[in-house]
Amino acid sequence: MFSHLPPLDFLNLERFPETVEELPADTYNPSYIADLNKQLNEQSDRIETMFLDIVTSPDHQVIEYKDVMHWKARYTYLKNVGQAKAAQALAKAEALKEAKEADADEEFMEGYKEFLATEFDGEVLND
Repeated sequence: MFSHLPPLDFLNLERFPETVEELPADTYNPSYIADLNKQLNEQSDRIETMFLDIVTSPDHQVIEYKDVMHWKARYTYLKNVGQAKAAQALAKAEALKEAKEADADEEFMEGYKEFLATEFDGEVLND
């Protein structure tokens, strides 16, 4: 959708003209636009300061595209970019995590026990 746009550089954001004289002559309501531009430039200063603090922090770690994806989408992405071993490790880790969460779910465990009893023994467990 936005792939045709260049990536944002949060350490060097665009600035807009803040005075009526700097605006193009055909600008509609130039004093209002100049005021908005001033507010946008102030916000850009705050954003750049925040990102500079983040980037210069000793604990800073880059967040990549794959890091914000759901694990199943990340699994597919990793396979598609040739990182099959990483994809398999991710799938195993997430399956283990889901299994541990299911173990703590009493309703799931009751249904699972009933399934095992009826599927293999033909009878329902009475706990």
